[in-house]
Amino acid sequence: MRTDLNIMLSLMQLDIGGAETHVVELAKELQRKGFNVVVTSNGGSYVKELEESGIKHYRVPLQNKNPLNVLKAVKQLKHIITAEKIDIVHSHARIPSFILGKLHKVMKFPFVTTAHWVFSLKYGLKYITDWGEKVVAVSEDIKTYLMDNYKTPEANINVTINGIDTNKFSPDIDDSEIRQELGIEPEDTVIVYVSRMDESRSLAAKQLIETVPEIDKIVKNLKVVIVGGGNDFTNVKSKTEDVNRRLGRDCIVLTGSRTDINKLVAPADLFVGVSRAALEAMSAEKPVIIAGNEGYIGLFDEDKLQVGIDTNFCCRGCAESSPELMLGDIKKFFAMDAEEQKRLAKYGRELIKKDYSVTRMTEDTMKVYEWVLDKHDEILVSGYYGFKNSGDDALLKAMIEDIKRYKESPEIVVLSANPKETTAKYRVKAINRLNPFSVLKHMKKASMLISGGGTLIQDATSTQSLLYYIMVIRLALKKKLKVMLYSNGIGPLNNKGNIRLAKKVLNKVDVITLRDPSAAKELEKIGVTEPEIKVTADPVFGMDIADKEHGRELLAGFGVPERANRILGVSVRRTKDTNAEFEKELAAICDYAADRYGCYPVFIPMQPSRDEQISRSIMQRMSAKSSIIDTRLDVHDMISVVAACDLCIGMRLHSLIYATTGIVPLIGIEYDPKVKSFMDYAGQKMCMSARSLNADEGRRFIDRCINNYDEIQEQLRKCCDDLYNKAIENGKIAIELYEKGSVSFE
Repeated sequence: MRTDLNIMLSLMQLDIGGAETHVVELAKELQRKGFNVVVTSNGGSYVKELEESGIKHYRVPLQNKNPLNVLKAVKQLKHIITAEKIDIVHSHARIPSFILGKLHKVMKFPFVTTAHWVFSLKYGLKYITDWGEKVVAVSEDIKTYLMDNYKTPEANINVTINGIDTNKFSPDIDDSEIRQELGIEPEDTVIVYVSRMDESRSLAAKQLIETVPEIDKIVKNLKVVIVGGGNDFTNVKSKTEDVNRRLGRDCIVLTGSRTDINKLVAPADLFVGVSRAALEAMSAEKPVIIAGNEGYIGLFDEDKLQVGIDTNFCCRGCAESSPELMLGDIKKFFAMDAEEQKRLAKYGRELIKKDYSVTRMTEDTMKVYEWVLDKHDEILVSGYYGFKNSGDDALLKAMIEDIKRYKESPEIVVLSANPKETTAKYRVKAINRLNPFSVLKHMKKASMLISGGGTLIQDATSTQSLLYYIMVIRLALKKKLKVMLYSNGIGPLNNKGNIRLAKKVLNKVDVITLRDPSAAKELEKIGVTEPEIKVTADPVFGMDIADKEHGRELLAGFGVPERANRILGVSVRRTKDTNAEFEKELAAICDYAADRYGCYPVFIPMQPSRDEQISRSIMQRMSAKSSIIDTRLDVHDMISVVAACDLCIGMRLHSLIYATTGIVPLIGIEYDPKVKSFMDYAGQKMCMSARSLNADEGRRFIDRCINNYDEIQEQLRKCCDDLYNKAIENGKIAIELYEKGSVSFE
């Protein structure tokens, strides 16, 4: 990207703290890469370091919510952004983000934020928080926090790391001046702790102080250095003085707020702290105990790496920190031989060099800058979403994954019957599919409409349904959006007027991908020939493999015996053909599977509102024991449940697709041509008609499944490999159309 840009980094203040150090290192690295950087804050210890690096700092009252300070800050920031000709504004705290968010709406500058921490949601603070056009999260758990609490779409969040300057924090730093200043002798054993001494940060410091008399008993010439200042410094100082009095010497040294942290860490034999301070100590090749207000990870080694990554080394969600835990790990460390202590120190240094460099942090941030400057257009997705149907939920999840496979951070907006649920479950923006003002608003921001997947272009359900999807496509075409039908099924179309309408509109779209060959024949039949057309596969085939073991655990929770010889999954739905005779015949088939082969039937409603009642009615007609999934499961769980079965009888199309992806031998019940079309495409011939369901035919199919089990599974494996490759083409085609404006099939 261009590096001749003017970047403004904004935060509350520049005293000791992880966010503050992050901003200082980011500012210096951006400057090294050629950007012109200015920083705004209420000032603090790090201002001098910035100015010595040639980075301009403006003092702005951003440290609190005082209305007078807010008004002053608005005026000053507006002037700075204009005078410095700022190209990108990057905020690093809640108050600056709130103020700059308001200015962004007026001044229209590209606006990025970074989430360094999790914030209180009390007193309506959640609703005055502004995360900008794009937000950088410094850990995966903060990303999850943003999605869960602020409903921030996943595409709007990029995760980075707390980058460390490995030259500044190095084992080669000369510690002679610090030793002389603090009275540290060569024979002393030194423990260093660094953090802001605010009430929200100082717990581990006070716990360390509490353990000092016990540590003093096990090591010679103990010296504990505690670095940092803040609103709890007086309490920390009082505890320090009390312990020093008891020991009869200045065992603990308080330095107050300092910026030369690299030099203060240099004499340490062991470091205690969290977050960025812990990473800096690792970079300096110091063994580290990770402990803080939010929890306790302990003496850091390879076994603690994943929890460190997951919590950004802040211990969120871990066991509470305590003097007992800390003392235990300190004793453990000093009981190690010198080689093991050295190995821990070197492991930390190598980890930082490999995964936590300031260069990587800056490059991650630059990607976000590039994205926000490009102003990516939205991709609207229209389909049968938000209706609590597992098959359509799976389609949406698969489509999102497909698109992300080929495009980083796509701006997806879903037209949904339940926007809140869709946003929460799929981490994308969602709008009410029936709100014309909202749809039109987002069509102005979009350059592409995806219609699909599923069978949207049909009038078997109703003409009203067809007209809705056609209307959305027509509106998108009128607004000059590129339009793609994404892995659609087509038909049946019975009404002549509907056929003419579909032909007219579909011949104007840009690209159509289809989930099976019969859909291509249906398009040809109604005269759609103008767009680029390609047969791919249902998007669900491109999803991750199901977890069969997890599926078995879920089934046990619904009363399926763990020792069941075989499990028969059954998915049915109510249609005009599912009368009492249908129920009786299907019950007989299930009883046969149970009596002859020891199958335990479990009914799997894919859309509970339409499937549960008929499922229970069939269960009542059976003599064999059975179970039903009577709780709505998410897509992954539902796919895992079907995959955990040994056989599947499916009426719902996606129950059969789930079975195929799980390599589960399957028998289809055709209530709609799409079921037979899929079975043919998958090379599976065992398909019964819902209209004339016959128990004898079902028994023969059960026999064939059991007697040819291995052969059928091998067929399904080959089928899945082929359909996976075809399914992931959908996303590739969509992004090619989005980025290039056209697609050409050879």
